[in-house]
Amino acid sequence: MPRSPMNHRWTLRGAVRLLGGAPRNVPPDGGGGTGEEPRLTPAEALRLLREGNGRRSGRGAGNAGGAGGGRSAARRPIAAVLACVDCPVPPEALFGQEPGALLVIRTAAHTLDATVEGSVEYGPVELGVPLVVVLGHERCGAVAAALESRTAGTRPPAHLAVAAARLAAACRDGAEAPGDAVENTVRAQTDRVVARLRDDPVLLPLLRRGDLEVVGAHCRPDSGVVEFPGAP
Repeated sequence: MPRSPMNHRWTLRGAVRLLGGAPRNVPPDGGGGTGEEPRLTPAEALRLLREGNGRRSGRGAGNAGGAGGGRSAARRPIAAVLACVDCPVPPEALFGQEPGALLVIRTAAHTLDATVEGSVEYGPVELGVPLVVVLGHERCGAVAAALESRTAGTRPPAHLAVAAARLAAACRDGAEAPGDAVENTVRAQTDRVVARLRDDPVLLPLLRRGDLEVVGAHCRPDSGVVEFPGAP
């Protein structure tokens, strides 16, 4: 069934109200004289994340490790990050940002459902976040479990079966590619989620106006290096 932008939008706003807050629309000029900082462009937000990761991973000038030099928590989030629950390094640390500078959503192997997609939409639509990052990582346990159950013909326990089912297409892509099946599947899953979010009916107008970009990323937790394959 096609997704309805109107219903999707209504659901997102309704969820915000149920949480006790009114929807917050952030105009492109950064608040119309309210004293808020100007809104970042997608390119500027991506540059901040790359620079922060360079500091964290030792690739940037003057790196001292940690999150020093990141954006203040008091400011509007600069990006929404859909990451995996299994990634051992928090996205804020990976990108050298202070707590609150990123809107972080975590699921097993960064899988999507309607609730997760609505949570991703919340950043750009209600907070004016200019960038969505879909972050995969090496040695993903959720992907490894899905591949193992697929190979053995067994069903993962409890609700992990739902996550494994959502990974089925990426598992097929990963199995067909040469090299490490887990690594291939993680990258395939990232590509699929990026494609779906770029086709999201709520995000699409922002993408078309250039107010938003959705990019894939891949993390190597041991070194802290984050790659942005295909990003500008």
